[in-house]
Amino acid sequence: MIINDSLRLEYAYLLYFLVPLLLGAALYRFWFYKPVQYRYSLAHYLAKNAGAASSFFRVVFFIFRLLILILLAFLIAKPQLPDKRTQVMVNGIDIVLALDASGSMACFDDMNDRRSRIEIAKQEALRFIDQRVHDALGIVVFGNGVLSACPLTHDKAVLREIVGQLQIGTMVDDRSTLLSHGLLAALNRLKISQSPSKVTILLTDGQPSINDVPVEVPIKIAQQLGAKIYTIGVGNERGGFFPGPQGMMMADGVQLNEKLLEEIAKQTGGVFYRARNANEVRMIYQTIDALEKQPMNVPLYTSYADIFEPILWLVVILCFLEIFCALFVWRHL
Repeated sequence: MIINDSLRLEYAYLLYFLVPLLLGAALYRFWFYKPVQYRYSLAHYLAKNAGAASSFFRVVFFIFRLLILILLAFLIAKPQLPDKRTQVMVNGIDIVLALDASGSMACFDDMNDRRSRIEIAKQEALRFIDQRVHDALGIVVFGNGVLSACPLTHDKAVLREIVGQLQIGTMVDDRSTLLSHGLLAALNRLKISQSPSKVTILLTDGQPSINDVPVEVPIKIAQQLGAKIYTIGVGNERGGFFPGPQGMMMADGVQLNEKLLEEIAKQTGGVFYRARNANEVRMIYQTIDALEKQPMNVPLYTSYADIFEPILWLVVILCFLEIFCALFVWRHL
C-alpha cells in the first residue's frame, strides 16, 4: 500500500485487523472499564501517607501503552521509503491501447476457435503488456462512448487487472463505434508524455459511427504531438459468427473499413495490420513489440528502504518514559 510518494506499507493489510483491535481497547478503557476498588478499615491512613492511586497517572500510563502498541502495529505493517533518486537509462516508449468494445466485438471469426474478438484482443493485449517491461502504457475503451480506463503507468498489475475486467457493455455503451473519439482520448493521454516516442495502438472491427467526429481531427492532433497510430483491423471479410437460437449465424453489421484504418496509420507514421484470427493478432502485437525505442531516463520506485529503526527507538523511549514516571514522578506526588 502506497500512502504517498514518500511512504508505503508493504504489509498494510495487517492494519485491517490491528487497528480495530487497538480502537476497541481504547474505547473499552475510557468508556466501559471500571477499576477494581478495595475497602480498607484504614483507608484514610493510606490516603494520608500517599497510598492512594492517582487516576490521572493511570490514564497517562494507558496512553503510553496505547502509543507503543500503535507504533508496534505500524512496524508490523513494515513502513518503507522509496529511493526517488534512482533513475535508469532504458529504451522505452509511451503507448496507449485504444480497444473497441462495441457489440460486434462479441462475435468470433474462426469455427475452430470460438473465442470472441474481445476475448482474443484481451488475451493478446495482456501478453503485450507483459512484454513491455520499461514502457509506460495506458488504456482507452470506446464504443458508443469513451472511457479512459487507465493513464500512462508502469504498474503492469493495474493494467492487467483493467484489461482482464473488460467486457462488452460494461465499461461503455456497445451500440456504436466512436472510433475518432477513442483516438482523441488516447492522444489526450499522450499529450503530457515526455517520451521522445509516443504510440497509440487502435484495435477495432468496424468503422466510425455516423455521429463520430471526422477522423481528420485525431490525425491532425497526432501529427502535432508526433505520435504514431498503429491500427489493427480484426475480423474476416465475410463477417463474424455469433451463437443464435438456430445454431451459428452470420453476424450482421458494418464491415471493417480498411481504407480508413490504412489512412490513419499512413498519415501518422504508423502501420495498418489486418488480423483474421487469434494467431494473426498475436503476430501483429509481436511485430509492434519490435518498434523503434528511444533512450530515456525512467524513475524507478522499486528500491525501498525499511524505516523501522527510528520507530523502534521511539518505542524504547516511550517504555523508559513510562518506567521513569512510575518510579520517580508518581511516587513523589
